[in-house]
Amino acid sequence: MLFNSSRHALSPIKGFLWLTLACCGTAWAYDDYGGGCDTCHGDFRSGVYASNHDGASWGTDLMTKHGEWVTCTGCHQSDFSADVLLNQSADSTFSKSCVGCHGRDEDVTGNCVGDDSPVECGSGAGLRQTHEAVSQGACSGCHSGDATPVGENVNPYNYSLAGSTIKDSCDADGSESQVGTTGLDNDGDGERDASDSDCGQFGINAGMNDAWYSPATSGQGFLITVFEDTGLVFLAWFTFDVERPPADVTAILGDPGHRWVTAQGPFSGDTATLNVTVTSGGVFDSPEPPVENAQDGTMTIKWNDCTSATLTYDIPSAGQGEIQLQRIANDNVALCEAL
Repeated sequence: MLFNSSRHALSPIKGFLWLTLACCGTAWAYDDYGGGCDTCHGDFRSGVYASNHDGASWGTDLMTKHGEWVTCTGCHQSDFSADVLLNQSADSTFSKSCVGCHGRDEDVTGNCVGDDSPVECGSGAGLRQTHEAVSQGACSGCHSGDATPVGENVNPYNYSLAGSTIKDSCDADGSESQVGTTGLDNDGDGERDASDSDCGQFGINAGMNDAWYSPATSGQGFLITVFEDTGLVFLAWFTFDVERPPADVTAILGDPGHRWVTAQGPFSGDTATLNVTVTSGGVFDSPEPPVENAQDGTMTIKWNDCTSATLTYDIPSAGQGEIQLQRIANDNVALCEAL
């Protein structure tokens, strides 16, 4: 996390990356953000930043956005105008500054001293490898001796802290990816978040059995059942017609606009693909007249984890769309995580 814009504004950032070199002692990749980082990422304090990875706009400058995650002293040495060192800050909780989120303690290879400040060497190894893959040699020209970074499934130091909103480097639900379409590549292997092979794929299990909904359409929702032995997912969607019926249309039981849709299909890994069925023609609690079932499109549910999923639908009679799902109650989360 690099707050300073350049050596001409605020104090300089002392060393974007530190490492003890076998031939020449402690090396500093850049003296400050304006000494090299801004070549790719632009001024830290001005403009609307766009990710160099996925092109997504952050909606504000780098400094303002980082300020939403970390206090000033979580990066600076003493106050807003003090130096920003790679893995030291004045904050007693977020004490590791930049590598608190951009590095892992497990990558540390020893201790270094830079500008008379003792620091941990190697904890930025994954970040260096990420930049190395992009710039093809820019880091190795100054750095050598990094250990192979631990896998993406090992969280940075800050993720475990009580005050942190980022908890899982293998997440796929956006909690790590607060801007852009993906989160960090902590181990520098080109794979990010839950798509990294170190994380393993999240698997659908009977712990998904529950009531699910989207807060944006409260009053509508889904009952979902997973049949693990047969490899099937069944869903009942309680919703409404695509348009409200005329005001003079009434119903004896319930609302005249009520609709229910069912879907069933196989699942693999974290994704279920379902065929949609629309049932009509029946009468309450009566075998007559017999109901009619008609196929009407498909749904796909991709679970991010045990508490959230993305449902996409393509129903010819209603249209196409995407719904972000969450549980109505968390009673089955423990079971899901155990399975």
